[in-house]
Amino acid sequence: MEDILEKIVKLSCEALREEDAYLRDCLSGNPAYSADKNGLLSINNERYYQFVIARHLFKVLPKRIALESSRIDLVVLSDEDPNKYDVVVEMKRWMSSTGNTEIPGIRDDFEKLSKSKADHTVMLVFSSNPSNTPIDENLDFLSKKIDRNVIPSRWKYDQFETIGINGVDNTFWVAGYEV
Repeated sequence: MEDILEKIVKLSCEALREEDAYLRDCLSGNPAYSADKNGLLSINNERYYQFVIARHLFKVLPKRIALESSRIDLVVLSDEDPNKYDVVVEMKRWMSSTGNTEIPGIRDDFEKLSKSKADHTVMLVFSSNPSNTPIDENLDFLSKKIDRNVIPSRWKYDQFETIGINGVDNTFWVAGYEV
């Protein structure tokens, strides 16, 4: 049976992969964007990614979902008690050139998740890099920078190939960590 972390990562990546294909199709058919071949990376916006994921979960997850509930990015509500959360998810994009800019926010989200009473607390990180860049190396770097006893091998991730800015082949990935 698939664990909750793997399921959230897989479904989130699936949602973003579908959105990437949709955007690439839109841009390729619009003459104003004839030079742009990228999709999801043309809208490098964390909130947008959150809404895309929520929309997908509404369709495929037989649970109630809420966005920005109790200052948490996304929650999966309990079937037994609508005031209880089965899963809480914080999401951050991690796409600056050095990777350092977003670290304080990711660290704060780890701290917030560690205080949650939900059954499962998941940190999702969205990133992209040129194809053939080892994701595990990025997660090792991120784990050290977060400095919250994050064990690199506990990250789960999924990925897809896309086109980045200036037509460069990129791997977009979603990594999740249960806090």
